[in-house]
Amino acid sequence: MKQTNSYTQGIMPALTGFRAIAAWMIFVLHFFPYNNPAAPDLLKNFIREWHIGVDMFFVLSGFLITYRYFDQTPLQFKKYAVNRFSRIYPMYFLITIGVFVDFLIRNQFWNSEKTVEAVLSFTMTKALFRQYFFTAGISQGWTLTLEELFYFSAPFFFILIKKNRKWFYILPVLIFIFGGALKFLGGLTPNPWGFMQNNIAVFIFEFFAGMGLALLIKKHTKIKFETSWVTYFGISFILLYLLLNPFDYGSPDLIRALMVITLSVFGIAPLLWGLIHERTIVSRFLSTDTMVLLGKSSYVFYLIHKGFIPVLIYDYIAENVAVIFMLITGLSILMFKYIEEPLNLWIRKKYAK
Repeated sequence: MKQTNSYTQGIMPALTGFRAIAAWMIFVLHFFPYNNPAAPDLLKNFIREWHIGVDMFFVLSGFLITYRYFDQTPLQFKKYAVNRFSRIYPMYFLITIGVFVDFLIRNQFWNSEKTVEAVLSFTMTKALFRQYFFTAGISQGWTLTLEELFYFSAPFFFILIKKNRKWFYILPVLIFIFGGALKFLGGLTPNPWGFMQNNIAVFIFEFFAGMGLALLIKKHTKIKFETSWVTYFGISFILLYLLLNPFDYGSPDLIRALMVITLSVFGIAPLLWGLIHERTIVSRFLSTDTMVLLGKSSYVFYLIHKGFIPVLIYDYIAENVAVIFMLITGLSILMFKYIEEPLNLWIRKKYAK
């Protein structure tokens, strides 16, 4: 073992590049030609599991929030809330406006159903309702409901965990049970919007996997272990999971919970640990300036990769998926540099004092 100050400096560029990989996996999942008979079934089944790009984001979010804020005593909640808001909401808000403007232009009408969709979209609550989970606003925006719920809850988790580390294990189980109970109760009565009818409670285990990794690393802040295999162990486990996982996304909640725990603890968390501690080909590649830029713009990429923007590209510019990918990537970088980042910095400077 040897001393290092990389943690105190807060420099983890490989994790930023990691975000780009996760976003690209979601793009491929959504654009892969599953109906093409020339594509082998093994490849199709493999790609269908690439929804784990979302799981990778959740574990990373749990890690980063805990790593940055767990030791702040007391936590400056206003600054914390403003930072989270400025990071997530402005671009989401602008692109959601674009979604509904595009709908109006294409369809020339508006009704009460679209009003409900708009309200749930702009309040980032659509993932709580099965009927609007994928359809309202930015379809992939359901993940941001979970992100915001975690951001809001994390400071309270920190308080309990600091009092007794047992809460780290108790809280995700309680939240999972609570979510399952809401889903069960929602199924007993007339529930036209399908309140809590999706297995969103299972994702809490991924956020906590990231939290656990952060707490483990913070416990050994000045230590860097001389290893080079943890990165590849994490990658290998993820690949085996993608190839051999016998369950699907619609499995019962308990099965889904076991799936996300297994993937997070034995695959994603070790990979993140390796990217932070080890100097491998993988970490060096993800730390390059290009990958860091792509990682920084990955949030915009994720928001726009599916929806009216690729449809416009398909209709008026090019039908080739590779061209669509490159154009969305370029547009994401421009939107990050000239809209997202300036807005983020302005809001923080003005309101986070």
